[in-house]
Amino acid sequence: MYRPIFLAACALVLTGCSVSVGVGGDKQVSKENFEKGISDALQQSIGKRPDTVACPGPIKAVEGESMRCVLTAGGQKVGLTAKISAVNGTDVKYNVQVDQKPMN
Repeated sequence: MYRPIFLAACALVLTGCSVSVGVGGDKQVSKENFEKGISDALQQSIGKRPDTVACPGPIKAVEGESMRCVLTAGGQKVGLTAKISAVNGTDVKYNVQVDQKPMN
């Protein structure tokens, strides 16, 4: 029962997620912070945390930048897209859209 309810709830667009960026030449959100931020947002939005969120690497803290990631919940994998919506100093806001169907 956990999986279908979790996946159905995840199909919603999550907004208002935010993480801090590292300082230096190119501002970016580390892979670890980005994955944790997505997991935190899902937990806050639907009350459950995915087992894991895996992204291919860090993301540039630039408005409009997006990345495909994969969340795992109850043994099922589901794709998601996270897109940077705003950057204000070291605060980065992004939206997350979870795919409606699990991956094969």
